[in-house]
Formats: sequence, C-alpha cells, structure tokens
Amino acid sequence: MWNLIKRYLGFGIVIAFIYLVMPIFFQGENYRYDAIEYQFVFPATALLSGLAFSWKRGVDFTFPLIAPIIYIASVLIYSHYYHWAIYVFIYLIVGMLGCFIGDMVYKNNLEEKERKQREKKLENDSYEIKISNITVEKKGENPEK
Repeated sequence: MWNLIKRYLGFGIVIAFIYLVMPIFFQGENYRYDAIEYQFVFPATALLSGLAFSWKRGVDFTFPLIAPIIYIASVLIYSHYYHWAIYVFIYLIVGMLGCFIGDMVYKNNLEEKERKQREKKLENDSYEIKISNITVEKKGENPEK
C-alpha cells in the first residue's frame, strides 16, 4: 500500500494544487477565466501529468483516475455547478491519452537501452571468441606429429 502512495504522491500533489488552488485565482467578477481554466489548464495538467508519469513508469490505468477525482472535489468546493460533470470524462480521456503517449516514449527508451545492452554483450562475446581461438600447446610436444 505504501508503495502505491509513494508512486502517486508527487503527481497527486501537483494535480491537487492545480485543480484545488488555481480556482481561487479565477474566482470573483472575472468568470471568463473559468473557461480558460476548464478548457485549457485542467486538460493540459491531465495530459502532461499522464505523460510524465508514464514516461517514467510505463502505462498505468489507475493514474488517469486521479485528475477526475480531484476535479470532482474542486467542483463541489468552488462552483456547485453539476453541468461541468462532462469534464470528468474529458479529463479522464485526456489523462489516458497522456499515459499512452508517455508509454510509447517509455518503450522507445527501454528498447534503446536494451539495444545498447545487446551491442555491449555482442562486443563482449566477440572478445571471448577471439580469446577462444588461441591454441595452447604443451611444452615438450612436437605439434607436427
């Protein structure tokens, strides 16, 4: 259980900060910034956090659930408008998209590391083959016999 908490904690704190603290700055008379927040800031957060998480650890289908859950808390605390509930699914899909893109990058990095390890192993193997081609003769024996 503690490993799961450690795995998600850093990303969860960043997402919680953006989803729960940023709306404080967008409250008040300037409601036109709510659209920027809901349509650009929050999806970018879901996409980039999913990308960064999967880039390091590979794809994980539970990670994209963090952003919508924190978003629901944000809606209940700040706006009390339930017509924004459609954004829960949008942020979930955008978070999954970020995880898939990050996983592709992760697999490419992993394949590159494996390729380098194979090349290094081939270099070591060829070195061993060169050593194994050396013949050792015993003293006092005539090799022509």
